[in-house]
Amino acid sequence: MQLSLPELQAEWDQMRGLTLDLLAACSEEDLLHEPPGSGALWKQFRHVGGIHETYLAAIDQGRIVFDLGARTYRGGPSQSALTEYFAGLSDRHADVFTHAARDRQIDWFGEPVSLPLHLVRLIGHETLHHGQFILHWRALKHPFPASWQAWGV
Repeated sequence: MQLSLPELQAEWDQMRGLTLDLLAACSEEDLLHEPPGSGALWKQFRHVGGIHETYLAAIDQGRIVFDLGARTYRGGPSQSALTEYFAGLSDRHADVFTHAARDRQIDWFGEPVSLPLHLVRLIGHETLHHGQFILHWRALKHPFPASWQAWGV
């Protein structure tokens, strides 16, 4: 069975929704939480957004380039700044995927990747960071937003 791009977009929306629900539950103090061996929670959110920017740029450019300098977030550990950043990413995501040719190929270091597979990789990255968010949130001993019950937490 092959998933359609709209089905994958729905999955993306669900995963990003979990990220946004957790961000909405964070206080400014929570965002500064930094367990040993990990970056501060706000930096995890910033990273997830930066990777999203990278994937969107790859669709425009036709190739993936992981360039930290190309990322635009400059807001620091601020829930409102991160929320605004993610809102802009959501708008850009909708625009890029609406206008991208369905047969678009993205060069992943010499491997041609379809638009749906590119989105699957983005979803995979977001989900990976949900595991890190869970560790932060459990260390803070906060209840998870109701949407996170899908993960059994």
